[in-house]
Amino acid sequence: MRIAAAVAALLALSLPLAEGAGAAPKKGAKPAAAAEPRHAGLAAAAANGDMEAQYQLAVAYRDGGHGLKADARAALVWFTLAGAEGHVAAAAEAAKAFEAGKGVARDLNAAGNWWYKAGTLGDARGRARWVDLFLDGEVHAIGSRDGIAWLAEAAQNGDLRAMMGLADVLERGHGVAPDVGQAEAWYRQAALLYGDVEARFRLGRLLLARPAMWRKPAEEEWNLKDAERKSHPFGAVWYAAKPLNAEEGQAVQLRPGINEGERWLRSAARRGHAEAQYLLGSAKVAGMELPMDMVEGVAWLEAAAVQGHAEALVALGDLAAKGQGFYAKDPIRAYVMYDLAAAQGEEGAKAARDAIAKGMNQRQTARARQLVQELRDLAGL
Repeated sequence: MRIAAAVAALLALSLPLAEGAGAAPKKGAKPAAAAEPRHAGLAAAAANGDMEAQYQLAVAYRDGGHGLKADARAALVWFTLAGAEGHVAAAAEAAKAFEAGKGVARDLNAAGNWWYKAGTLGDARGRARWVDLFLDGEVHAIGSRDGIAWLAEAAQNGDLRAMMGLADVLERGHGVAPDVGQAEAWYRQAALLYGDVEARFRLGRLLLARPAMWRKPAEEEWNLKDAERKSHPFGAVWYAAKPLNAEEGQAVQLRPGINEGERWLRSAARRGHAEAQYLLGSAKVAGMELPMDMVEGVAWLEAAAVQGHAEALVALGDLAAKGQGFYAKDPIRAYVMYDLAAAQGEEGAKAARDAIAKGMNQRQTARARQLVQELRDLAGL
């Protein structure tokens, strides 16, 4: 840091001299030696690591003070040096420079990093600006526990975007250890307080993905007085693995999130959330996460497909090709679904379309291509 500061100081000191080198002094102009003392002492202190001097020198370069010409690049050098040393105002100025593109190419991620630095040094505005940039997707990393704390503070103050952003970070483990339970809690709060459709979908998805667990119903009581009298737990008790002391038939394996997960997914799907429609439809068709219901499953897949959901189009193509969920095998429908998915770049859709076309006669192929063109015309493609 001292070496970098010294180099920057030497460059700063040389600027006024270099500009006048080889040229005769203008009439009435002050000699260079007269101007030099106005900033030489400041530059020397800055080169020795004095962060306040570094900040003041940066301000001089920014505003053209102390006998120096305004130089945004030199100002940024000194702001970053002082900010790295722990000068809160310098860190904030560096953030502003990167955000506005002064003395450097505009870089919102770098700006966010300097706002983060200012925030850790106690700048409330820096914390708020970092949160905004992070939620806008301009900052690439959460940083550390400070970033989580700032997001949590905004979420606790009722900021919906902060709730969703914090839940997403916790769900994916983006820069922190994953915490699905906390993510679920924040999605639930956003869904209940604001009715947010995306929150409903994500909550339903998490609940549906909960792993199967074990219960011993005979040792549970749903009457508080009976629970106290029998020394049994009140309500459901879940075990990650089958209890070792459970006798045959006493323990049952269940999916704890299946019913509530379906309710939240259905709530989002009814409000037009294409991904929720696709997930709900896929679960109903497969009969794995939810009880099988081919009619309802196909209906939800079709609802997602109408919105251009590529995976839903492929799923419908697969079902039509096999004759599942429809009256019989329908190669024309399968061709159309695959073709529409291929147009969106869905991997494998083109190969599936070409494979189904090999078993179609000329009349079927012509009809399928006609339907594809009609649908594209209808969509204005």
